[in-house]
Amino acid sequence: ITVIAGTFLATEIYKAEAKLLVRIGRENVSLDPTATTGQVISIGQSRESEINSELEILKSRELTEKVVDAIGPKVFLEPLEEGPSLRAAQDRFRAIRQSFQEPMRKVQNFLIDLDLIHSLSDREKAVIQLTKNLEIETQKNNNILFLSYEDRSPQLAQNVLTKLIDFFKDKHITTHRTAGSYKFFDTQADQLRSQVARAEDELKNLKSKTGVASLDEQRRILLNRMGAMQQEVESSQAALVISMAKGKDLQEKLAGISPTLVTQETKGTGNQAADLMRARLYELQIKEQDLISRYTETSQPVREIRRQIAEAQALLDKEEPTRTQVTTGINTTHQQLNLDLIKEMANLSSLEAKGRVLKTQQEAAREELTVLNNTEVKMVNLQRELSLLDGKYRKYSDNLEQARIDQAMESNKISNISVVQAATASMKPVRPRKVLNLALGFFLGIFGGLGLAFFSEYVDHSLKTPQDVEEKLQLQLLASIPYLKKK
Repeated sequence: ITVIAGTFLATEIYKAEAKLLVRIGRENVSLDPTATTGQVISIGQSRESEINSELEILKSRELTEKVVDAIGPKVFLEPLEEGPSLRAAQDRFRAIRQSFQEPMRKVQNFLIDLDLIHSLSDREKAVIQLTKNLEIETQKNNNILFLSYEDRSPQLAQNVLTKLIDFFKDKHITTHRTAGSYKFFDTQADQLRSQVARAEDELKNLKSKTGVASLDEQRRILLNRMGAMQQEVESSQAALVISMAKGKDLQEKLAGISPTLVTQETKGTGNQAADLMRARLYELQIKEQDLISRYTETSQPVREIRRQIAEAQALLDKEEPTRTQVTTGINTTHQQLNLDLIKEMANLSSLEAKGRVLKTQQEAAREELTVLNNTEVKMVNLQRELSLLDGKYRKYSDNLEQARIDQAMESNKISNISVVQAATASMKPVRPRKVLNLALGFFLGIFGGLGLAFFSEYVDHSLKTPQDVEEKLQLQLLASIPYLKKK
């Protein structure tokens, strides 16, 4: 009778169920952009740990409180409207229960005063009730989360699971995203973009100011020019030495030759052979001077020409002059030597001027090379700084794009959580199970009654028959008085 009364008077409990699939998504295959600003080590994460992490998020108190706040604590605590017949029966039990409420309230207040129990608000009671009636589980080697919630109302059970799934998806997205990462990377990227632009302007201004487009090409051209100038200087110095020697030799020769010479001497008849010999001697002497300017004193041509001069002089000495009339004129040898000396002095002056110009050009080239080296140092530093800034800018830009994708996915609520089965509540209550309860109550009544009878017999020590006296007291019965009921 107790089971029947409890079964038909108990509140019917409905169960809502939902299923969530945890897929392999962006959260699993990529790192958060704030974790990829340097060298990272890949650490494998098992699917079981991921599922357990999602279970902990679903069971978190934060989600429970959000569901309670969204639905309202009173919805969880208010009594459910029942039918007329059931309401009448419950009213009788409620009247009985109310008679005990005042003493129970006093006991509860006394325990609260002793700090043995705590007074709970409606919100806290609703949170505790939701946590107690919510069940979340998963199966081994399975990526599906099974959610169920039991309540007196199927609509409330379904609403609770729907709200919980919505809040869980939002929480899952925010948990796997770093708040403020997009703004951080956007700010850093803007700063680096400005620094890159400033470094590029400095490098461009330096190139424009120095007129250097390519350091290597500019250095190659300058070194080639300096090499050519050095060769020209060496050649000019050699020519200068030769010119100085030639000028000195010409001066010495001019000092030993008279500007005038006897062109004609008549002593009776003229000696034509002697004149020819003398002319030949002069020619040989001029040729000697020319060879001396080009060869050394000990060279074969010089020695040969001197031998010829000596022979000519010897022949000339043998000739007897027969003329007595002497005619003088300009010495063409002296004149030619003087012209050669003037030309050589002009050449010497030009070589000295060329040497001074080449020296000035060499100093200017060295200064240009020094400026080029200093420019190279500045340019290399600027290029290195620009390369570093550009690398940082690219890295922050990539992370900014990752953060932007994460923000867009968060805005659109895109994640690797898929709802396999939305929250659905069955219109058939899961409790109480009337047939099962009645069957169990029937068998409990039968076997309980039998057991109670045997137990009562077992604990009853009274003497009812003469045989009880002899068996329990081990005494012989002498007489017995029958019990007679009154008529």
